[in-house]
Amino acid sequence: MKMFYSHPGVPLREHLSSVGNLCKRYVQEVGVKDARIIEVAEIIGKCHDFAKYTSYFQKHLSNIGVPRELSAHSRLSALATAWLIKRRIEDAKLVGIGFLCVDSHHGSLKGLSEIDRFNWKDPVLFKQAESIMRNADAISGELRAIGVDDVLAGIRAFSDFLQESRGALERACRQLRWENDEKERWNNYYSTLMLFSALVDADKKDAGKVLESQSSGLTGDGQLASDMVIAYRNMAFSEAAPSKMNTIREHIFSDVNSELLKLGGSLPDVFTITAPTGSGKTLLGMHVALKLRERLPGRPRIIYSLPYINIIEQVHSVWEDVLSAFYRGKPSIDVLLKHHHLAISSYSNAEEDLDKQLMLADSWESKIVVTTFEQLLGSIIGCRNSMLKKFHNIADSILLLDEVQAIPLEYWRLVRDALLNLTRFNVKIVLMTATMPSLFHGVELVPDYARYFRQLDRVTLIPKLEKPMTSEELADFFISQWRKGQSALLVLNTIKSSKRVYKAIKERLEAACLGSGEPNGDVILAYLSTSILPKERKRRIDQIKSLLKARRSVILVSTQVVEAGVDLDFDMAFRDIGPLDSIVQVAGRCNRGWRSSSGQVYVMKVIGDDGKPDSQKIYGHILPEITYNLISSENCINECAFLDIIRKYYNEVSYRLNAERHPHSLHILEDLETLDFRFLKHFSLIEEQPKVPVYIEWDENAASLLKQFQDMLRKLHACQSMDEIFSQKAKMKKLKAEMENYIVEVYSSVEILKSLKQAFEGYNILIVPRGEIEAYYSAETGFRDGNGSFIIL
Repeated sequence: MKMFYSHPGVPLREHLSSVGNLCKRYVQEVGVKDARIIEVAEIIGKCHDFAKYTSYFQKHLSNIGVPRELSAHSRLSALATAWLIKRRIEDAKLVGIGFLCVDSHHGSLKGLSEIDRFNWKDPVLFKQAESIMRNADAISGELRAIGVDDVLAGIRAFSDFLQESRGALERACRQLRWENDEKERWNNYYSTLMLFSALVDADKKDAGKVLESQSSGLTGDGQLASDMVIAYRNMAFSEAAPSKMNTIREHIFSDVNSELLKLGGSLPDVFTITAPTGSGKTLLGMHVALKLRERLPGRPRIIYSLPYINIIEQVHSVWEDVLSAFYRGKPSIDVLLKHHHLAISSYSNAEEDLDKQLMLADSWESKIVVTTFEQLLGSIIGCRNSMLKKFHNIADSILLLDEVQAIPLEYWRLVRDALLNLTRFNVKIVLMTATMPSLFHGVELVPDYARYFRQLDRVTLIPKLEKPMTSEELADFFISQWRKGQSALLVLNTIKSSKRVYKAIKERLEAACLGSGEPNGDVILAYLSTSILPKERKRRIDQIKSLLKARRSVILVSTQVVEAGVDLDFDMAFRDIGPLDSIVQVAGRCNRGWRSSSGQVYVMKVIGDDGKPDSQKIYGHILPEITYNLISSENCINECAFLDIIRKYYNEVSYRLNAERHPHSLHILEDLETLDFRFLKHFSLIEEQPKVPVYIEWDENAASLLKQFQDMLRKLHACQSMDEIFSQKAKMKKLKAEMENYIVEVYSSVEILKSLKQAFEGYNILIVPRGEIEAYYSAETGFRDGNGSFIIL
C-alpha cells in the first residue's frame, strides 16, 4: 500500500486529521459560536497540506532532487481549501479567508492583493494536479477517512476547478473590500486572524508532536485563588511602618475592592485604574485580574503587558513571589510565563524537551503571561506568523496594560479600536497608569482618584526654562543644587548628552563609579542607557536599588530607560524637557515613598552642539512645545496639581495632533479592515532608524556562548531528521536569548561600526572581540558611538 508523509516518518493523513481537529477545537475553546467559522477551521486544518500528496513533494521529503516550485504545496492546498469551503458553506468571505490562511501558513499572513496577482494559468498547478490524480485511488481513501474526499472530485476536472475557484475568490475580494459596516469589517479581520492563528499553532504543534501543557499541580484543580494577593499583602506588609504613602495605598486598594463587589452579573469590557506613582498598581492590577477571572467562565488566561523589558522582569518577580508564597512552591511556565526575546534563556523543565517547551511558551500556553506591549499588540495588529500564532490564546483572556501612557499618541486610535473590537472574543481589558491618556472610557475602579492625587505633596516641579543649557551648563547647574549626601536622578533625551553630563559631573565630583569596581565612596556615580549591555543594565539597576535602600548618595545619569515602572527612589531629579507625561514619570522616581517633606524635580531645555534642543530630535517640536507652554511661566508646580495639568496636556495634545484622525492610525486601520497586509509586517510601536546588533565579548561567559553557538551552527547543518532539526533549533534559540545579554543595538550610521567584522556567516551581527573591547566599549558608559548619534531607549 502506497504511503504519503507530511514530514519524515509522519503519515500525511494523520497530520491532516490532527491539525483539522486541533483547529476546530481552538476556535470552539475561545467561545466562537458561528457554526460556519468552526467548520472552516476544520476544513483549513484538513486541507492545509493537501498538495503534499504530489509525487514531487514526496520525493523532496526523501531528499530526491525536485524543482522547488513543483514541491511547493501551499498554493494548490489553498485552492483546494477555497473550493471546498465554497461547495460546503457558500459564504464568499469565508472562501477568501480560508484561501489566505492556507496560502500563508508557512510565512506572514498575505492580504487580498495576493489573489489579485494570482496566475491562473500557472503550469506548476496543472503538473501538481496531474501528479495527484496519478495516485487518485490511494489518495481518495485517505481523504475519505478524514471527510474531505470531495476535493479530489474537483481536482479531477482541473480546468473547471480553477474557473470555479477563480470566480469564488474574486467574489470574496469584492465582498471583503467593499463591506460598509465597520463592525463587520473588524469581524472579517479578526476571523482571519483567529483561523490563521489556529492553523499555524496546530500545524507547528502537531508537526513537533507537542501537546498542551498539563497543570504542574501547583494550583491544584487549575484554578488560581482570587484572594492570593490579599494573603500576600497581609504577609509581606504586616510589619510595615505607618506612613502617609502606605495609608494612601491601603485606601486605594480598599476602594478597588469595593468597586469590584458592586459589579453586577454582566461585567463591563473595559476597566481603568488611575492611581499615583508608588501607590502599588502592580499588586492592584493582579488583584483585579484574579477577581475578574473568578467571575468569568472558562478560567480565562491573564495577560499582563508593559512597555519595557526591564519592568517585565520586575513585575514577573512580583507575580512569582505572590504565587510562591500562596502555593509554597515556585510556579512553572505553564502557570506563570515571562515572554520576551531575552526570557527564553530562563526556561527549563526536565520533563519536557526544550523545543516543545519553547513552542508552548511562544503560543502563550500558560495561566498568567507577563509580556511587552510590542508582543501583545503585534499579535492583534499585524501579519507576522510568529506573532499571530498566539492570537487564539489572547481570545477569552483578561488583558492588563500597565503604564498605558507609553503607547505613542499616533497609535491611540488604532490601539483603542483594535482592543475594543477584540472584546467580542470574550476579552476583558484593564488599563493602568498614573497619567491616563484619553484613550478609553471604561469603568474606573478608583472612582475618586483625583482625591488621592490632591493629597500628595512628595515632589515639586521646578521649571528652569529661561534659557537653554549645554551639557556642561547642566552639570554646573546640578552641582549648584545638589547637597552632599543626597541621591539624584538626571534624565537626558539623547545618549550623546547623557554621556557628556556624566563625564562633566565625574570631573566635578570625587565619586566612585559603577562599572569600574565596587562602589566604596561617599558618592556613587552611575550611568544607564541602551548603550550598556542588557546584562549589565539589569545588574546595575539592582545595585542602584540596593544602594538607595541603604540611603547611599547615588547620582544616576540616564536616558529614558528609567522613566516608567522602574522602582527607584531618589531625593531629587533633573529632566530635559519632553512630553509632560514623561516628566511626571520621572517625578515618580523622586521621593517615591514620601520619606522626606518634598523632593525637587527640575526641568531644563538641553541643547546639542548644533544649538538645537535635544527634545526636538527625539519627540519633534509639538510635544515639548505643549509642555513648555503649560509649565514655563510657573515658578513651581506642586504634586497635588499634577493631575489637572496632565489633563490639560492630553487635551491639547489630542487637539494639536488630531489623535482621532492621525494618519498613522488611519492608514493601518484601513489596511486591517480591507485585509491588505502589505505594510503591516513593518508595524511597530517604536519607530527607529535602522540598527545593527553588536555582540560584545565582555567576559568568559560571553566567549563561551559564542563558541557554543558556532558549534551548534555546524551541528545544525549535519542534522538528518526533523526531530534533530527541531531539537537543535530550540537549543540555538535558547542560546541566542542568553547571547542577547551581550548585544547592544547601534544605529547603522555610526562610523565606528565599519571596522567591525560579522560574528557568524549568514547573521547580521557584528562582534567586538575580547582583545579590542577598550576601543569600542566603556565599562562605565557602554558602546563608544564615535559620532555621537542620538539614541532613545
